[in-house]
Amino acid sequence: MVLFKRDDIIKIIETCQIKGQDEAIIRALMYLNLGYPIMLYGPPGNGKTTIAEHILRYASRGDDYYRMEATEGMTEYHTIGGFHPLSMSGNAELSRQFIYKDGIVTRALQENKNLLIDEFTRAPATAYSGLFMLLSTGVLHLEYRELTLQRPKDWVLVVTANLGDEGTFKMSAALKRRFIPIFIGYTSRFTEEKIIKSYTPGLQPVLINAILDFAEETRRLWQEEKSLPQGLSTDGVIKMARYCDISIEEGLDAKTAFIDSAMHQGVIIADETDYVSLQTVNELALKIASRL
Repeated sequence: MVLFKRDDIIKIIETCQIKGQDEAIIRALMYLNLGYPIMLYGPPGNGKTTIAEHILRYASRGDDYYRMEATEGMTEYHTIGGFHPLSMSGNAELSRQFIYKDGIVTRALQENKNLLIDEFTRAPATAYSGLFMLLSTGVLHLEYRELTLQRPKDWVLVVTANLGDEGTFKMSAALKRRFIPIFIGYTSRFTEEKIIKSYTPGLQPVLINAILDFAEETRRLWQEEKSLPQGLSTDGVIKMARYCDISIEEGLDAKTAFIDSAMHQGVIIADETDYVSLQTVNELALKIASRL
């Protein structure tokens, strides 16, 4: 049975809040139709989580799905389950006993609910050591409960990841190959221009171009020269446009509004511990502002 038919795919794309990622969404839905778990990965701030949530809401007919945000303190206890002490009980006998608590993956399988694990690589690989058999064969063995769970029909698992970002763990090749990676990159200038105009329809064209120039150059500095840890995301572009718009309404001139917004976003995309990195984005902001 196909989970997403042609009409469903068209509707999902048309109603998605994130624009310019049509090809990635189509690929994701096609692989989900084949029964594979998918990993939406790419630079932060480009809509991976929003796309994942949109797909899962559609697949789950609403918000009836499980979601977990991975953290560095996660273990297999959180994903699969394990024994939990009753030490907080006021009963002395109970305080020395344990109960078995199911993890979120186990609960999702038992209740036939789809699952999103956001920021997948923020947790160490050991947190997912119990998933290998499930992702390969559709079977999850719960050793301590002497129970085997089958993956439900049309079950959807989506994870998001900022591969190579600060604070993330390296995935093992064995775990990585059990997902279909779908890249969510920077969208086109044309699409971002349309997005800016939808948020700030009255913003001057010269300012829109300056914001887009700033975004494109930061991405080039990241990808080609490696002088920045990341480029400006689409989310950052929107924030710059909205800040410029409201600043001008409050009486600030366009040039100053742009410099302010560019330097604010520059701190986010630069390495705050590296003066050269901060100086790079500040000089870029001033250079582009000189054209205004």
